[in-house]
Amino acid sequence: MRKMTDGITTLNILEWIIVEGIFWEYYVTEKWDENNCAYCLVDGDFQELGLVCLDEIEPHILSRMDDLEVLQPAPGWKWVQ
Repeated sequence: MRKMTDGITTLNILEWIIVEGIFWEYYVTEKWDENNCAYCLVDGDFQELGLVCLDEIEPHILSRMDDLEVLQPAPGWKWVQ
């Protein structure tokens, strides 16, 4: 887990996912629940925090990682040291 901030909000990031085609990025902020849903910061056409269901995006996942030490933060955000 790593903390990411935009200067106003701080989020705990557990995992990062990018999907193919539209290359939207998902910064997962909590563990997946029993329905495979979790809140994520979604960086797509614009950024929003919302509930994402893994079952819907899983067929389109291009890359997925939880080793966040090598990951750049979302645009407009920075890692909290």
